[in-house]
Amino acid sequence: MPAWDVHFGLSIDLSDPALVRLVERAHAVAATIRDIPIPPHLQLELDAMNIMRAIRGTTGIEGAEVSTKEVREIMEHPRKMTLSEARQREEQEVRNAQEVMFHVANLVAKDPGHPLTEELICTLHEITTKNIPYENNVPGQYRSHRVTVADYVPPETGDEVRRLMGELIHWLNTPPVSNWDPIIRALVSHFYLISIHPFGDGNGRTSRGVESFMLYQGKVNARGFYSLANFYYLNRSAYVWHLDNARFNSANDLTPFIMFALGGLAEELQGVHEQVINEVKFISFRDFARQIFQHGGGLGTKAGERLFHFLIALGREPLPLYELRTRKGPASSLYRNVSHRTMQRDLAFLRKHRLVKIRDGEIVPNLDLMEQFTAMEELKLLHGYLKEQGQATTRS
Repeated sequence: MPAWDVHFGLSIDLSDPALVRLVERAHAVAATIRDIPIPPHLQLELDAMNIMRAIRGTTGIEGAEVSTKEVREIMEHPRKMTLSEARQREEQEVRNAQEVMFHVANLVAKDPGHPLTEELICTLHEITTKNIPYENNVPGQYRSHRVTVADYVPPETGDEVRRLMGELIHWLNTPPVSNWDPIIRALVSHFYLISIHPFGDGNGRTSRGVESFMLYQGKVNARGFYSLANFYYLNRSAYVWHLDNARFNSANDLTPFIMFALGGLAEELQGVHEQVINEVKFISFRDFARQIFQHGGGLGTKAGERLFHFLIALGREPLPLYELRTRKGPASSLYRNVSHRTMQRDLAFLRKHRLVKIRDGEIVPNLDLMEQFTAMEELKLLHGYLKEQGQATTRS
């Protein structure tokens, strides 16, 4: 594939109805996520989960494969070697990706309007590639040698790279581009950075770091440090195809790439929204269970306290019945000094009040119970009540 003569004359149909709908949907979902009140400890948990998803997606694209469990262990032990010595490069990739995300959050917190600059891009690259022996790469400095990316040939000389980076920053920070929606600007920045490929290595991660910065600054990636890295990782072939299509086959039209990325952003935001709702639902479930025990006179009694703490310890993961019978695990430990008959009675009580489900030999909290308290279900109940009142009035 020939080299692409990088230029800033690509067009985007910002009035395309599908594009407009995707941008509006992304902002709407992001606003909904931001407006859901959650306690600080839950926010920290969500941050950790979102960091894990983004880190794994980012490093996975670059060839480093780490599991979600491994990422969590690395995050939880900042000063301890977690992976084997043979996999220290992968571990450093994860630590650097995490530091980039914290750097972005701190920067925006201190200066919400901080512009995208060459200095910031170089800083993100320096953090991304530090302590990793990439060949022909100097952290935070533009390359002065030729590189190839699969079949794509980026700009060749160091002078050309520096010129293009200066033009890119000027173009992004000058009207009309500076007035574009922050989502569009973030996606455009990603496309041009990955096309210029200004560094010896770590260009993909730096491009996604810049994209994440601009989305975070635009209050789009709410409730955590997440980016499109996870989407690009899961759709790698389509991602590469859209990049090459925009450069060589689209008649200078960047709209298809933007639409592809917007679809991914909407998907990522919806996933985070569901995640937040599920967390809130779990908190509400515990509060509802507490009310059941309080109204039934159970709280304050030995049996009631045991049942309530069992639900708390049960968590979201299924508990195999054999673990309960053999008194293994945190939740089962409440029954170590209780008879089998009492345990069966407790389970019967929880099932009677629909607080748990037992399926395939496992106990799970019945979070579906909370669906009755959603706005739609409340409206249905209200409609039924008003209908009954109307019928009663007619009869009288």
